[in-house]
Amino acid sequence: MRRPQLGCGQELTGDNIMLEALRQSSKSWVMKVILGALALTFVVFFGSDIGGGRGGNQNGAGPVVEVGNTNFTVHQIGRELNDQIQRTSQLTGQQLDTETAIQAGLLDQTLSRLVTRTVIDQAAQKLGVTTSLDAASTAIRALPQFKGPSGRFERAQFERFLLHNNQTEAQFVNQVRLDLIRTQYIDTIRAAVTAPAPLTNTIFKRRGEQRVAEIVIVPVRPDAGIGEPDTVELSAFYDANRAAFETPEFRVATYATMDANSLANEMVIPEEELREEYELRGNEFFQPEVRDISQATFVSHENAKRAKVLIDGGKNFGDAAKEVSGLQPVSLGNVARTEVPVTELADTAFNLPVDVISAPVESDLGWHLILVSAIKPGRIIPFDEARELLHEELARDEARDAIFDLLNDVEDGLAGGASLEDVARDSNLTRGHINGVSSYGLLRSKSANPDSTIQPELVENLFNIKNPGDTETIEGHDGGFTVIRLDEVDPPRIPTLDEVRDQVIAAWKTDRITTVAEETAQKIADRARRGESLEKLADEFKGTFETTPAFDRMENELTIPRELITPVFEAARGEVITQLTSGGAAIAKVIKIEPANMSDPARENISAVLTNQIANDLVTQLSTALENEIGVSIDQEALQDAFQTQ
Repeated sequence: MRRPQLGCGQELTGDNIMLEALRQSSKSWVMKVILGALALTFVVFFGSDIGGGRGGNQNGAGPVVEVGNTNFTVHQIGRELNDQIQRTSQLTGQQLDTETAIQAGLLDQTLSRLVTRTVIDQAAQKLGVTTSLDAASTAIRALPQFKGPSGRFERAQFERFLLHNNQTEAQFVNQVRLDLIRTQYIDTIRAAVTAPAPLTNTIFKRRGEQRVAEIVIVPVRPDAGIGEPDTVELSAFYDANRAAFETPEFRVATYATMDANSLANEMVIPEEELREEYELRGNEFFQPEVRDISQATFVSHENAKRAKVLIDGGKNFGDAAKEVSGLQPVSLGNVARTEVPVTELADTAFNLPVDVISAPVESDLGWHLILVSAIKPGRIIPFDEARELLHEELARDEARDAIFDLLNDVEDGLAGGASLEDVARDSNLTRGHINGVSSYGLLRSKSANPDSTIQPELVENLFNIKNPGDTETIEGHDGGFTVIRLDEVDPPRIPTLDEVRDQVIAAWKTDRITTVAEETAQKIADRARRGESLEKLADEFKGTFETTPAFDRMENELTIPRELITPVFEAARGEVITQLTSGGAAIAKVIKIEPANMSDPARENISAVLTNQIANDLVTQLSTALENEIGVSIDQEALQDAFQTQ
């Protein structure tokens, strides 16, 4: 018999863990204060099997990191590192491969984050900090990866997650409890920290200072009459800028994919199974009574009675309410009883006949008259109406299960030596080809690729593959998967001048146009330093002139180029400066300096940011002290050997 989907009052396990649908407990995860932005998201919630002291022999591997009484294997650290790489790639917009990530220090950062988290767990437990199973269960139910298309928690997705990560439900719940315990432990430090006033004042004086400047913009002019470069000029420019014309590394690949929706469309769900599911989830198909409700509010009982008398005398509801209160009635729309926010109004409205004005009703908001314009009775949606929805949901479940088995077959086939083409044919996967793409998604030749758009996940995984012929499996957000094979690597190279002649000519022209603008700006600046008016010079040299409003270093509303802000704040009053910009060249003269207003509320915002940074530093110092007290051992040689061979 199919297990019913978990409802608000159903048991999660035999241990009677209740997963209440509340979101608040998931909003304060602890590690916001640890190791900056890359430590914001706990891997425990996104597929890691780290934590909880499960021991060093998991998956047959011994521990390489020991933190007090908790051990971690190479497998566990590798999964944590992969998640760290993905988060870093998303933040930087550039996909990192494992080797580059390790060289950049991400493995060390991953180990530091793991150790910090674990020593805090053990210190909190030593102090007796606890949290309830109910709180952990509520947090789990709020996690988006366990919700179906309807937004409800889906038991099947949760179980697949546990199976995929080789975890029991008790282990996962325990990990979530650890995260909640960290919150309590760390928040005691945050609550005790306040940024020193002298530090806040020093920083705010700099950030709050404002300046006024005269600005002249000399734009680049395509019609500057620079002509065409001769052979010598073009060759010299190319030789000086060869690196600018280097092509990126391109990779050629073949991929095969299966998405859950396509497979779900092929699923046939027996009629008796649909009816069984309908019976199990009967409460979900009850539609409550809905009423079209309007209400008028009055400041007193007497005013409400006077409006009622006018209505009884023949005035319509709206005219009577406006005559007495000055306001038209408010429509609540078609709502169920539970959607009416005031109990007294709900009780009255859902006992009124249609088109009958209620007697005056008192609430905390005043006195009210209520009108019900229409009633749609409650009903149970019959099976015939619910059948399509049930079929879609059960088909998705069946498809996810089938895809899990299908993926195992595909991986077994590849491991057994079958080609990706053969595996794709036998498993009815959709095949595709990428005829050259760079790590940032640039196609080597758009005409050679019928698919003009390649998914970023596909590209980033392609560039994680080490050797041609190797494959990588990518699990999709919808439960599907893609297997991609690296076929060929076209390394970066610097083309000859003849290959990129048109690009070099265009770059030479751009450089010359920019140089003309820069030389013009320097002439204007020299004359302005001798006392000539910038406004008149702008008119003479066909530039644009502006006297800015007062602005600070963080100003976002200025029309002047952003490149000018830093040099303007480094200049003295009356000083004339020049600056190249993305659109040409600029000249600026500082004419006024306004000190920061120390009573500005923005000063308190600075104080709050500094307080948070100090709290971060204190937590880091605390974690260092805890490491010394609890004891940390890292087998660097084993880690180096493991990650060099990946």
